[in-house]
Amino acid sequence: MEVPLSFIEKSLSNALKYEIRLAKCTKFKKNRIFRCEALLVKMARQTKREPYDRGRDCIGSSAWKLFNEWAALQFLGKISGEKMITPKFIAGDATQGLISFEYVSKARSFRDILRKSNAAERTHALLAHAQAMGRMHGNTYGRRNEWLNIRTNLGTHYQAETDSYNGILRTFRRFATLVGQPGSIAVESELSELQEILSNAELFSAFRHVDIAPQNYLLVDDGVKLVDFEYSSYGYFPLDAPLGPFPFPVRWECDEALTQEIESVYPTELSSGFGGALDDAIYYRGLLIAWIYWLLRLGPIPRTHEDMIAVSDELACRCNAVARLSREIEYLPQIGRIFGQVATIHESH
Repeated sequence: MEVPLSFIEKSLSNALKYEIRLAKCTKFKKNRIFRCEALLVKMARQTKREPYDRGRDCIGSSAWKLFNEWAALQFLGKISGEKMITPKFIAGDATQGLISFEYVSKARSFRDILRKSNAAERTHALLAHAQAMGRMHGNTYGRRNEWLNIRTNLGTHYQAETDSYNGILRTFRRFATLVGQPGSIAVESELSELQEILSNAELFSAFRHVDIAPQNYLLVDDGVKLVDFEYSSYGYFPLDAPLGPFPFPVRWECDEALTQEIESVYPTELSSGFGGALDDAIYYRGLLIAWIYWLLRLGPIPRTHEDMIAVSDELACRCNAVARLSREIEYLPQIGRIFGQVATIHESH
């Protein structure tokens, strides 16, 4: 995508209501992101077949994604205080389909840190990440209307229909059948509770990044900056939590000591706005449900008893983690027991 400097200057001038002059503008990593001195300009996604149309902001459209990111940066910038967890929003042009925000210099992508850095650097990054996510979830808890006001001022906020989570329930029933535990009233009751809490999310509703891949977190001198909010919205925030066997969720090395430290940092920050973070009966139930969701969502899911024996050590570890937490907090015991059996079958061969 070739975007002339004059186009960006005119668009930003119109948005800011004063004349902008930029020395130069160069492509920055992606074809639709440009660095213009101390700021980045991000263009809406578009193709010849699907050009940008601000009036077409249905779910998944380029306008919908642009407005989601625009609203997220404005909202989080407004409530973050002095320690920002996002780049500073500068301006946006809904007609031309672009937003501009602060260029964060000397930032390192978590993807590079987790792959290439030493243990000390990874530890520092992961603790900073836990702090930033706890701050975002805590600061945004109970403030959905503030965010929605910003979002709807940009365009109608079409929210996807509530996920019924039937897919993950079917996946769990496959696990149960493979370990010789077909459906029972007790199991179905627990699955109904799981589905209800995930679907409604009222108690655990805060602002979610949603696209929680390592490249969307940047480590800077004073902590972490979150970027790329195209899919962001309010929802069940423990799904974003950097805890347990599902940190991003991607695999990374984390020993027991670091895991415990992360699991202390995150709820401490979260408690600034979410009182349930200090109540184990509430907090760990929400966390267990998130672990179960990611276990069933990520897989790989065995299809035969032979597959059950050959499941990866990583999947067995996740099954063990869910089973152990279920026992410790005495919640969803039937679901926890079945995952424990999966891990036992794997470990006994």
